[in-house]
Amino acid sequence: MAKASQSKTSTTATVSLTMIVRNEEQNLPRCLESVRGLFDETVVVDTGSTDRTKEIAATFGARVIDFAWIDDFAAARNVALNHATGNYALWLDADDVIEPPEREKLETLLMRLQPDGKAAYVLRCLCDKADGGQITVDHVRLFPLLPGIRWERRVHEVINAAVDRARIKTEWTDISIRHTGYADPAIHERKRQRNLKLLQRELAERPDDPFTYYYLATLAFERKQWQEALGYYIVSLAKWGTSQSIACKLHAMIAWTNQILGRYEESLRVCNEGLHYFPVDGELWFRKAVSLRYLHRTNEAEACWKQVLLLGRPQTFYSVDQGIYGHLTRHNLALIAEERGDYVEADMHWRAIVADSPNHAEALKRLVHTAD
Repeated sequence: MAKASQSKTSTTATVSLTMIVRNEEQNLPRCLESVRGLFDETVVVDTGSTDRTKEIAATFGARVIDFAWIDDFAAARNVALNHATGNYALWLDADDVIEPPEREKLETLLMRLQPDGKAAYVLRCLCDKADGGQITVDHVRLFPLLPGIRWERRVHEVINAAVDRARIKTEWTDISIRHTGYADPAIHERKRQRNLKLLQRELAERPDDPFTYYYLATLAFERKQWQEALGYYIVSLAKWGTSQSIACKLHAMIAWTNQILGRYEESLRVCNEGLHYFPVDGELWFRKAVSLRYLHRTNEAEACWKQVLLLGRPQTFYSVDQGIYGHLTRHNLALIAEERGDYVEADMHWRAIVADSPNHAEALKRLVHTAD
């Protein structure tokens, strides 16, 4: 698959698209069509498809490698890297899509890569939720194809650690990839069951690994097993300490879980502790506001939510509901403004919510009511 829109030169790096797939005949055509012509080659590792996945990949010019599934995502991804021949590798999942505006930005980045380049690039993944929202996650998606840079971990696999050990600098981009695999609740639940099995194996193999506890906590949280989630989050934070960026997320999740359990004073304490180490984190300010609101300290809650609107996503590896920086925060501010009779400010927030989330039912209803 040669790059199509711009002409290559002898100084332009070659880039291999690498993927692992299994029974993805529904998603794969859309994914590969969205990047058609961008890469010098496409390497697809199939882990046991029984549908037309391999045939579809081949029609897009991909080189298909069979690899028997061994309950290890990193192992499968490393097979793809072992067969790739480019100077760089970029990875996608079959349920990823690069929308046209993002494709243009990605093509520009690819065309300026040099064969001896020593940088890895972070792209933001926008994960569609069943309720119409999005969780954004930062991933190293593009990196030099070097022998020492390989994937690690059986599930929730990472390339970052190997990139860091190779002393490859990480650069942040404004390029986004849309991930559709979590929009269907049934598919999402099947993935949870699969990941739980793999995480339990990880825990047996790496009992001191804080990442494993974090992902076990996340699974328990998603399944509304609040006490179990809280325990895993606390263990993970204790093992990480406060020097890693994930500690910021852990404080936010511990605070949120305490809120669900009705422990608002404890949630507030955890938020303040987290903000001591991460003072510009929007999610911690949001969670602090929620605790203050439940504690009937409305003026303080409003100030915290207004602080969120002044902040942007930090350039750290992080996952967060993007609505925190927009419609979720403004919804709370609109309600507070209405409570004190400031309908002008409330209207401003409702309109901003619709601009951020056009199908927001409550905001649309409030604006119609105001117009009447």
